[in-house]
Amino acid sequence: MSLIEQRNKFMAFAFAGADLLVELDKDAKVRFATGASSALGYPQCTDMQGMDFSQTLAAEDRSLLLHLIDNVAPGNRFGPVMLSGQEDQSINPVHVCGCRLPEDESLYLSISYESKSGPAIARAGRDTKTGLVEREDFEGVVTEALASAQENGHDVKVSLVSLEGQDQLVERMGSAQGEAFLGKAGAALRSASFADAAAHLENGKYSIVHMADTDVDAVLREIETVSQEMDPEKCGLKAEADTVDIDKEAGAKDVAGALMFAVNQFVTADIHQLGPEAIGGALAALMKETGSRMSEFRSAIADQRIRYFHQPIVDLQTQDIHHHEVLVRFEEHKSPFEMVRFAEETGVIMELDAAILKKAISFLSGQSGPTQKNLAINVSGRSLSSARFTANLYSSLTKINFPKSRLMIEITESSIIQDLEQAERIIQKIRKLGHKVCLDDFGAGAASFQYIRALTVDYIKIDGAYVRTALKRKKEAMLLKAISSLAHDLDIRTIAESIETEEQRAMLKKLGVDQGQGYLFGKPSALVAEERQKQAS
Repeated sequence: MSLIEQRNKFMAFAFAGADLLVELDKDAKVRFATGASSALGYPQCTDMQGMDFSQTLAAEDRSLLLHLIDNVAPGNRFGPVMLSGQEDQSINPVHVCGCRLPEDESLYLSISYESKSGPAIARAGRDTKTGLVEREDFEGVVTEALASAQENGHDVKVSLVSLEGQDQLVERMGSAQGEAFLGKAGAALRSASFADAAAHLENGKYSIVHMADTDVDAVLREIETVSQEMDPEKCGLKAEADTVDIDKEAGAKDVAGALMFAVNQFVTADIHQLGPEAIGGALAALMKETGSRMSEFRSAIADQRIRYFHQPIVDLQTQDIHHHEVLVRFEEHKSPFEMVRFAEETGVIMELDAAILKKAISFLSGQSGPTQKNLAINVSGRSLSSARFTANLYSSLTKINFPKSRLMIEITESSIIQDLEQAERIIQKIRKLGHKVCLDDFGAGAASFQYIRALTVDYIKIDGAYVRTALKRKKEAMLLKAISSLAHDLDIRTIAESIETEEQRAMLKKLGVDQGQGYLFGKPSALVAEERQKQAS
């Protein structure tokens, strides 16, 4: 084979996995470029030669590129990492892999196009100072990284990193130097991560997914050295990490859910103060406990150990029952709030929502006669983000054999809805089928008015905290009146929770609230199929 044939063959292999090939010198200047540069938003390849490639990148990604140029050893490779272009240059986000050849100072990059609507890493929000994925988007990125690792047979681990004294260090450095340090620290963590799965959890706390053989201690020493060099007082900071093994047999989504639940508990509980060895043990124990709870949760659903109840919701004017809300209990005489919140934080809430949907449809399908009940079921905002759950929801709703108006869907606000546009599309498809949609827990969270602005619904259910205090505090009563008035102006009906006294009912009626729910109208009772009720009588 001739040299030209060999060159063409290797170029073909390279372009099989990339759109653009770029060679950079030690100053990030382009030595050579070939491929679809214009399609990615870059100049023509001939015009790229000599340009500073780092200046085409968003500020938070510039540090990463410069770090890679300085730290990729001859014969080593990195990537893929996600790099974003400067907004004013209209350069598309790209996936970048790179390598350095032995005895060659150049850094060779293979660049492929990545759409904003692509995988989780492409959609993730990033901390502008470190360039790391924001905490709220890390679960999706972890899921993606773990799935890729399992698919390709990679052995990966997760490390939590604590930079003790970071805030004080940045304050000593001043704004410009402090941001420069955070950029360097973030770049060091990103370069050590697998599939760019590195996150900013909160000030001084980070997490990365990385290959099992990654020398995390070397990364920490690098950050400590940089902190000492940049610190006006030459004190620097102390970097510590704990590494947790990943269960290779568990699904990526389950591992990511357990990890994020454990990380959130870890950060909230401040157990990072226990010291390095204790932290590792605590995090590992949290992940193990979380995995066991997830398994137990699924077993309870599969073995039908969940108990279903229903509670009436009445018209405050006539006191006639309008519909019943389906409720669940995992243990007798114990609130399900903790279990439901756990399910939402770990992602298994979708399985519970699917089970409740199935139970409600079965109950309504089995009813006949003049006293048929109408039901409302809860669907978590998190479940709406799952394509699999929404596909099952649509399929189930289109197959029912009773009037659609007899089943209402309540969207719970306890899990923040990230993509309101997508949620609105889903809600309108549900309403178009003939089902009413209610926004639950209205007023309980800061996002309530954002939701009512973005989502078109038929009902809002006002959080019970307002009802419980409205008779004692005029402010709550006026808020109830304002919410009711706003809802009516938007052609939305209102439901109030936690009504326990006749005095509360009269007040809510006077304030314009349409319907109510609470012990005054009936406690939750078992949701029993009509056939069993007849047999019992």
